[in-house]
Amino acid sequence: MQDKAFVQIGKLVLKEMGNKEPYELFIQNMFPEKANYKMIVAVFEVNTEDDQLICAFKNIDPQNVSIQNYQKYAYRKGSARGGDITFTTKFGDIEKKFRTLVDNQFKTLLNRLSRTSLSLEQKIFDSIYQYLIVKENFEKVKKELTDFYNSLPKEDKTTSGFSLLFILDGEEKYLSDFEIIRQIVTSSGTEEKSEKYNIKSEGVNAICSICLGKKPILHGFASPFKYATVDKPGMVSGFFRQVNNWKNYPICTDCSLEFELGRMYVANNLSGYFYGKAYHAIPKTILSKDIKSLDRARIRLKELYDNIKDGQKIKAKEDSLQKMIAMEEDYFNLNLLFYEENPTTKAIKIKLMLEEILPSRFRKLFVDVPEKINSHKLYKGAITIKKEKFDLLFNFGILKTFFEEDFYDLIQKVFMLQQISKEALYAKFMEVIRKNYNRLQTSDGYIEMTNLTLRKAHLTISYFQELGLINHDSNFILMDNIEQTEKKSAFDVEKLKQFVIENKGFLDSDYKVGIFSVGALVRLLLNIQQVNLGNTPFEKKLRGYNLSAELLKNIYTEALNKISQYQGFYAYSNLREFIDQYFILNVHKIHKISNNELSFYFVAGLEFGNQFKNIEKIKEELQTS
Repeated sequence: MQDKAFVQIGKLVLKEMGNKEPYELFIQNMFPEKANYKMIVAVFEVNTEDDQLICAFKNIDPQNVSIQNYQKYAYRKGSARGGDITFTTKFGDIEKKFRTLVDNQFKTLLNRLSRTSLSLEQKIFDSIYQYLIVKENFEKVKKELTDFYNSLPKEDKTTSGFSLLFILDGEEKYLSDFEIIRQIVTSSGTEEKSEKYNIKSEGVNAICSICLGKKPILHGFASPFKYATVDKPGMVSGFFRQVNNWKNYPICTDCSLEFELGRMYVANNLSGYFYGKAYHAIPKTILSKDIKSLDRARIRLKELYDNIKDGQKIKAKEDSLQKMIAMEEDYFNLNLLFYEENPTTKAIKIKLMLEEILPSRFRKLFVDVPEKINSHKLYKGAITIKKEKFDLLFNFGILKTFFEEDFYDLIQKVFMLQQISKEALYAKFMEVIRKNYNRLQTSDGYIEMTNLTLRKAHLTISYFQELGLINHDSNFILMDNIEQTEKKSAFDVEKLKQFVIENKGFLDSDYKVGIFSVGALVRLLLNIQQVNLGNTPFEKKLRGYNLSAELLKNIYTEALNKISQYQGFYAYSNLREFIDQYFILNVHKIHKISNNELSFYFVAGLEFGNQFKNIEKIKEELQTS
């Protein structure tokens, strides 16, 4: 793990915080990925009458929360069963959470207050508790909270918090204004360092695993991350005794605080989602002792993240941060930690760690290469939304179309510039194409048109080739000696030749050109059948795009026979000569490639085939057929 990197950031945060109270170090931002969110506050009035404190519920007050004011609500994440550390929690499941607040959390707080000298605070919280245990009052507050929750927009229901506000003799008191709450938050951030699961794990006069210094006290449960799960004795070395966990992961008191601060800083300011995958961005410097550059990088990255969180300034938020990082100089690098968090235990499972990624790498991946490939005319107006045309532009969402199940592996290969198997790539392409083709037959689920999927595949191949992740024959030249006849043909073979020349990275071999041209021929046949029959029975012979070399040869032969039946033996003679040169003469090569690669280039020809027809001539022939 990146323990030392977090600790270095924690040192900077601690220095920056100056004279702040200890409890402020441990209050958490409930939704750090959002610039603003709602805190639904239940407001109670507490007034003094005859030396007694009398409580009454006033109203529900939705308040705006930001990085500037989240601390006053004193939120700190707790456990799924016991509730969060204070009364502040995420809004939702009103029945369960409000019952937990009254039956468990208030009782626990009052019990703790009874052992302190904070008599006024004990009276305040006791007055509220006495008010809420009256069934009518409990139901009234719960109903107002439920009604308010039901009135919220869908997004706010999952990204809003709940807290309490007390008006004490006319003066507002948030949770962080109470000493007992401050103590609870502080102890939560520190008490589990050595004591957990009713076990105390603590070493003395030993080496800290982070600072490597000999320290008087070493804590066994000091890591703020829960990837080191030790809730079961069998997960601990030292004769399977949890008391010995400090030997596995010894952390001194100073490092534990800095570790916690570093983690919180990263979680609140340098975390986000990359196409649905949660990650932390951990800045490091090339020289570990270059603290000045680390501080500069930390502050700059926070500015970039804050820019992303500010409203709708940038639409494509998934890639926008990476594009901004790409503009920075190489005075720092980033470790990108992708993780999944267990919603119950809060333990994180590290899915991917990318180390020492320089801004120049971001520039190559997110700016330079996309700018180079996006201008291809095949992508112009490729997307239609509400009858408006948009260009297809590269982003990692294009890659995720084909690598949904292996997205972490794909991210690693791209960021680290590792080779990608072409056989696996064509398999991914055909998996998506076949899935959408089958859905089209049954109208089951979302259907992306094959033509658009192929353009995305074309864009993906271009991106990988520019990065050097897949090999291709950049020297391939279309050596064609077929001349366009003077007679106007329904198929413009010159357009096909020009397409091959313009897409030499896509069609970089004789056999690919041959397979592609067979697909174009079958498209012509399907067009003829649609006009003459009103349907396309030949499509059944395509076997749902599960093709082999033998099957493709049969398809070609049968397609020629069908075209001859409709339009005569000499129809599309120029295309047939082209196919003879690039398909028939390369059949021996076609037998050596995978069925997925073969199927992919056939479908590409099938989908792009209409680009090469002579519309006027086809209309003329169809009218006379």
